[in-house]
Amino acid sequence: MKNNFSLFLLLLLTLGCSEQNNEYFPLEKIKTWNYTIKIQPDVDDTVIYKKTNQSLGKQKISLKNESFEVYPFLKEDGTILYYQSSDDGIYRSGIKFTKDVNFNIIEKNRMVLPSPIKIGGKWEVDSKTFLILKRYPYYDYRATTNFKLNYEILSTKEVIQTPLGKFRNCLKIRGTGKTSFIGDSEIGSIIIEVLSEEWYAKDIGLIKAIRTEKTDTDLFGTTKMVQILDNFKKK
Repeated sequence: MKNNFSLFLLLLLTLGCSEQNNEYFPLEKIKTWNYTIKIQPDVDDTVIYKKTNQSLGKQKISLKNESFEVYPFLKEDGTILYYQSSDDGIYRSGIKFTKDVNFNIIEKNRMVLPSPIKIGGKWEVDSKTFLILKRYPYYDYRATTNFKLNYEILSTKEVIQTPLGKFRNCLKIRGTGKTSFIGDSEIGSIIIEVLSEEWYAKDIGLIKAIRTEKTDTDLFGTTKMVQILDNFKKK
């Protein structure tokens, strides 16, 4: 617990409290995003559900007699993700689950979007597979493993149609990665290729995302997740 707390403090000190904001990932104001999620696996039925994210505006937290500015985002399950803005981009710097009183689960600071936005800009983040799932009569077997996802900025001129209407001049980023997973004696070792495509609209944020996790075995096949913005409100 002490080590995690110290790590979170170090991340905050490293990022600082820059007021610079990325127009494709607005942090300052209180906003609500409603999404429809569709998960389409090769080996199972399609699953569709809704989710809501809410930004809570700029807040100050105190750790070890130091005060820091952060931007918390509340997820539908009660988890709070903490973001910070620095001169070189926006980072996710911390997380708190519903049962937690303080920050006791800490993530490595993860770049969401760099600053400035430049075509061809690249960065790397830690990621984890989460879509590959095989359902058995008495249990579910999920192929989860850590890997590096390599992002690149592809365009700032994308046109995206959503239930809210058509958005122009959207930012598109693409992340690619490859990893392996060693299962039980039946499954053996499998290769997983991951493709993540994300589109962001100015002053709104994420409006669409497609993530594909492709395996080299028919046992798991390929699973695709599509997330699209249904509604957006700002206070």
